[in-house]
Amino acid sequence: MTSIFRCLKAEFLKCKHSVLLYIHILIPLLGAIIFAGYFLVSGWDVQTKVSAYLEVLAVSFPFLAGIIVGIVVQIEHQAGHYQLMLGTIPSRPATYIGKILLLIIGAIGAVVLALGVFALIYQEAPFALYLKAGTLLILTSLPLYLIHLFVGLNFGKGASMGLGIAGSLIAALMITGLGDVVWKYNPWAWGVRSMDYIVLEWSQPDIFKLLSADFMSGIVIALLCSLLFFLFSIIWFCSWEGGKGND
Repeated sequence: MTSIFRCLKAEFLKCKHSVLLYIHILIPLLGAIIFAGYFLVSGWDVQTKVSAYLEVLAVSFPFLAGIIVGIVVQIEHQAGHYQLMLGTIPSRPATYIGKILLLIIGAIGAVVLALGVFALIYQEAPFALYLKAGTLLILTSLPLYLIHLFVGLNFGKGASMGLGIAGSLIAALMITGLGDVVWKYNPWAWGVRSMDYIVLEWSQPDIFKLLSADFMSGIVIALLCSLLFFLFSIIWFCSWEGGKGND
């Protein structure tokens, strides 16, 4: 545990002068202000507004995850061609977990800002809705970061960013009828579909009861797959010997 905290502290030191802090603060802050300000004067009903904002957040997550992981990979490459990751800490798992924790902490901060500022400006939905939505956004972001970190460390920052763009496009498609059956098995669909179910639970609880089994099965699959992704990534990282960084 001590090694993990040391690695997490080292990750903060490496990234504190990068653009990562600005990405995690400015983008969710500006997004929340713009959407909440527009919704205050628009003629949409409350359910549509809240649903649209949560969907935009979930669709944006893969794209932002691709950019953030790409920057993290670039920082590691520039800091010594991954030698800080591979040789300075005796425990490989601790090094990897520290990096994942950095990404998750950043995601938590961004989600809290994006939902908190929006809720303060547009006070038409209950706080419990935003709390559930934020929790699910963070949980469904973990497998995305694991996938992007695997791709980024093996194939470079360009691959991570490209996958992020593709992931957001897939997430947008999963909102439509195309995702009704396959969303439970698609990591890029877990976030956006969860947002739809959370809004449905709040606005139309009777209909949600009929579909709650589908929602819960999707969440269980997502959590189990996330655990498998994490275990696989630990095993992979223990035998990883470096990869591309700036391609």
